[in-house]
Amino acid sequence: MKLLKKALLFFLIAILAVMIFPVNVLSIHDDNTSYVTRLGTVELTIEYNHSVEHSEVIEVLTVNSSGMYVKKMLWSDFGAGLPEDIQGMEDGMYYKNVDQYIGKSLDYWFIPFNRAKVIVNGKLVVAPKHAELVRFRIRRCPLIMVLLRRC
Repeated sequence: MKLLKKALLFFLIAILAVMIFPVNVLSIHDDNTSYVTRLGTVELTIEYNHSVEHSEVIEVLTVNSSGMYVKKMLWSDFGAGLPEDIQGMEDGMYYKNVDQYIGKSLDYWFIPFNRAKVIVNGKLVVAPKHAELVRFRIRRCPLIMVLLRRC
């Protein structure tokens, strides 16, 4: 019986240790939404209408534990804040392949006109309906908090 109690205690301690073990996550938050995903390599796509030029812009990033990297930008026309150095056309949009590290945090301010969509690995996770800040962070969180989507 003592052996069974010791085995059960060891098992519970092992589970607790695993659950509090910190893992790398990408968290995306706005005023109404909180999304957390464990990191391996994640594709993050941010689609929006450009506030000045009123045209579609798509930014494709890869995210891993070392940070966020802009991989590609697609846009529909030229103007304020949009690239001029195109590399080609894809689905009627200009594109530019990039491989630029942008860090472990990123903030976007969106207004309703932007009709912004944040897509993670092909799944829509945030689509702000009013003017708000969308925050992207890479951080470490206990596994239990990730499973509970509380990180």
